Amino acid sequence: MSQLLDIEGLSVEFATSRGVLQVISDVSFSIKAGETICLVGESGSGKTVTSKAVMRLIDDENGSIRAGTIMLDGIDVAGLSQHALRSLRGKKMAMVFQEPMAAFDPVFTIGKQIIETILRHDRKKTSNQARHRAVELLRRVGIPEPELRMKQYPNELSGGMLQRAMIAMALSCEPELLIADEPTTALDVTIQAQILQLLQELKVEFNMSILLITHDLGIAAEIADRIVVMYAGQVVEQASTAELFAQPYHPYTQGLLQSITMMESDRSKRLYAIPGSIPSLADLPSGCRFHPRCPYASEQCVREAPVLQDRDGRQSACWNVERLLSGESDASAASITPHVEVAAAALRAEAESAGPDADALFELRHVTKHYPYGRSLFSREKKAVQAVDDVSFSIRKGETFGLVGESGSGKSTLGRVLLHIERPTSGSVLFEGQDLAALSRARLREERKHMQMIFQDPYGSVDPRWKVGDIIGEPFAVHGNLSAREKREAVEELLRLVGLSAASYDRYPHEFSGGQRQRIGIARAIALRPKFVLADEAVSALDVSVQAQIVNLLQELRQQLDLTLMFIGHGLNVVRYVSDRIGVMYLGKLVEIAPSEQLFRHPAHHYTKALVSSMPVPDPQRRREFAVIQGEIPSPARPPSGCRFRTRCPAATARCAAEQPSFREVGAGHYAACHDPVI
Repeated sequence: MSQLLDIEGLSVEFATSRGVLQVISDVSFSIKAGETICLVGESGSGKTVTSKAVMRLIDDENGSIRAGTIMLDGIDVAGLSQHALRSLRGKKMAMVFQEPMAAFDPVFTIGKQIIETILRHDRKKTSNQARHRAVELLRRVGIPEPELRMKQYPNELSGGMLQRAMIAMALSCEPELLIADEPTTALDVTIQAQILQLLQELKVEFNMSILLITHDLGIAAEIADRIVVMYAGQVVEQASTAELFAQPYHPYTQGLLQSITMMESDRSKRLYAIPGSIPSLADLPSGCRFHPRCPYASEQCVREAPVLQDRDGRQSACWNVERLLSGESDASAASITPHVEVAAAALRAEAESAGPDADALFELRHVTKHYPYGRSLFSREKKAVQAVDDVSFSIRKGETFGLVGESGSGKSTLGRVLLHIERPTSGSVLFEGQDLAALSRARLREERKHMQMIFQDPYGSVDPRWKVGDIIGEPFAVHGNLSAREKREAVEELLRLVGLSAASYDRYPHEFSGGQRQRIGIARAIALRPKFVLADEAVSALDVSVQAQIVNLLQELRQQLDLTLMFIGHGLNVVRYVSDRIGVMYLGKLVEIAPSEQLFRHPAHHYTKALVSSMPVPDPQRRREFAVIQGEIPSPARPPSGCRFRTRCPAATARCAAEQPSFREVGAGHYAACHDPVI
């Protein structure tokens, strides 16, 4: 295959208020025609900056190419004028962004923006021809009723549909190189599988090359021909996907692979996590940039930076490849991944064998949460978004109850109703046998000490003008009566408990990494030693290694503080690992509950089976076709009759449309709402 993209010695710097900051250094790799390359690494490693440099989008962000070349099909992109770049973008190369709303103008329709892109790069086409082409592209990327979607605005499309529309716009001029920057990170596992399958099909159909940026090595294993690993602005390893997964040649790559949570991950052991965090580009360590976190680091690593060298037909930047290959390190796997206390395994076994209402901390009885809309003085029809509909289950003391389902399934709404942040439309929520709706305001405020929440976005859930000490200490001000000295001592103890320095007390949230901010959020949640903590997508936005650190921390705190947890997530492997039992929601309904292992090994509901089948497998030797659920979750304002999953279910019958299935026991401790369960 001929070389399409060749990057050699690329260095990029940005002008900041504190001076010039070099963000990537001496980056080199190439992409052949028809090849898929994955750039992987933690946030802050330079992946997105590298991809934007190829498109020269860094010019709009005070960035500039300090050194190196970017050759695209023989054209030096680094030396082109802005006028020449405009003709190259779209026709030769195009980009799909992580956040599709950022790629579309909210004041123009989807159709108008795709048509404009086509006409800008092909002046021979008429507006009518461009419109037909846009409709054809929307249909090709799997958007139903493309003529209708052409007239809609970006905010009227779901996340998955908007991502498809962005891919259609990127493909409108048939580029030779498609750059996809974390295109599935914010999407559910089912929609992710649809998008990845679509990219693979389009790659063959349009004879494209793909540069995919991701921090999910499971995706890289499924889709990449070769993988380029970046760390702190540099390439540290390059290899074919099969070679890299079979035997990494850099300790950082090895750490990333060991951090992956898999179906086979032993729930009685801690997850492996790379110690520490990625360094700030403004304060890089000497020598090898990875050496402060590396179990193989030597004096040479501290003094001298390794260069990227060819080894066995692949590349690695490490002084100690031989030690890595022989398994000699200063920290053995056993010491890095010690067993969780035996009590944890005993607790899980006890929880899985107990009856459905044994020792319940929370009990939900026929809980419904509807949001009325579109009421009119002239219409008697009552319309409502059925976010949660007739849900009943219990959460036992000491267990972790997982909750999974696509966006729009009602998971987060159910969590808010559980904590009584929102009152249920009907039904009751009992906490330690007390109906929360029957409590007075003062009594409910008192009970709230015992139930806390960890949010998905730790930065968005705190006041950025407050210091960390005030953020974590606020619960003491609301529910306690501590002196300033007692409060500081309590907060410093909490900081140490979640793995942060007591010196963090006087710093601000923006001074911390994403994982550190989540630790601050956890410290705040456990400040009053609650009985129950709800973690709502608490690790979904984190890198794989940071995710492992936070999961391990939650497991430790669960044991130390005798916590009961509810863990909401769409990363199914992580939910499986942390949970004793798991509930599956679809369009406001609870469709299945089972012990964690049983649910994943033997799902009873066809929706659960589809979720499990959609999970990427981080093993290129087991690469398979994506098992894709067709379509998207229907609107909760207009749910289908009968079984709500029937419109997407491959096993649906006439009975499924006419009759709503009952939630019944299909095995020991295993419940499902399906007329014809899988098991």
